[in-house]
Amino acid sequence: MYHRQLAHDDRRERVTEEPQDGRHIASHIFNLVMMVIGGVALWWMIHSIGWHAFTGAVESVGWWFAVILTLDVVALCFDAAALQAFMRPEARMVSYLRVLAAQASGRAINALTPGGALGEATKLTMLVGHAPRSRVLSSIVLLNLSQFYLSVIVIIIGTPIMFLLVDIPHALKVSIGIGFAIVVPAMVALAVIVQRGAVGTIVNTIRRTRLIKADRAERWNARLVEVDGHIRELQRHRSHGTWKGILWVGASKLVTYSSTMTLLHTAGIDLSVALVIGVLSVGVLIQWVSQIVPMGLGLADGGNYALYDLVGASGVHGLAVTMLNRARSIAVAILGLGAMAATHVANRIVIARMQRKLRELREQAESQ
Repeated sequence: MYHRQLAHDDRRERVTEEPQDGRHIASHIFNLVMMVIGGVALWWMIHSIGWHAFTGAVESVGWWFAVILTLDVVALCFDAAALQAFMRPEARMVSYLRVLAAQASGRAINALTPGGALGEATKLTMLVGHAPRSRVLSSIVLLNLSQFYLSVIVIIIGTPIMFLLVDIPHALKVSIGIGFAIVVPAMVALAVIVQRGAVGTIVNTIRRTRLIKADRAERWNARLVEVDGHIRELQRHRSHGTWKGILWVGASKLVTYSSTMTLLHTAGIDLSVALVIGVLSVGVLIQWVSQIVPMGLGLADGGNYALYDLVGASGVHGLAVTMLNRARSIAVAILGLGAMAATHVANRIVIARMQRKLRELREQAESQ
């Protein structure tokens, strides 16, 4: 009788607890803020570009734009598969659809805001409630590093070939050389930092600037050992999940390149070897530099005008491709913001159901 009473009291204590979703309220608020910022940025972007310019770019390629957009969505799905693979073995804690929604949301925020950092934070806040924070953080870093390394490899291979195929003006050679001199050492420095412990290096750097105290830095380093260990798998002792993630990133890159080549063909540009190599190497450098501003407004236009004029097309073709790329980014951003809103609504519905169920159990326990 005594044990039954204890069990009954224990049950009442459990069901009368309040739901623990308050731990993630900050993430929900952050996501709401990001949705508002993304929506405002999307409106500003379309207003700045001009709705007629946007629809005109789409109409210029007709139904081929649907094919291009489909390829972009497939690449996005492959990136989400890579992110989930990097999360192994904890990947079983979160569904692929949720990872896809987080990846799509992060890409939308990155495309609509300068710098491309807020989108990564958005992914983190959308996934930390469903998997360990350390594994989510390290997996996002692994995804970004893998994408960066593969892009730099293409740049390293493609740029010298382009120099052999095309008579490049001296001034442009200097500009490309400067970009090359920045990207390659950056890749080497990242490799060294990853080997030493990427997150730990950042924490220790902050500590040396006296922004945080030594004891706090030690506590952070202790908690982030697992993160650095997972990120280090990109360069040595790769697990099955890391290998699978790298292969998914490679597949995503191939699909993205196919989408870009399809866009060039539908824009009426003859695909020469010099043009393809230039777009996939120097064109990537132009894209990275132009990310300083959302959609590369102004920067991407001038850079692509010079590039396409150089590789045998024309500057006008470069401007047309730039506009089509913006149309692609805006379309994917709209899908990403939609996925973000749908995920947030779904989360609130689940939490509301949990709260209702807990209230019912509490009332049932109190009535006994």
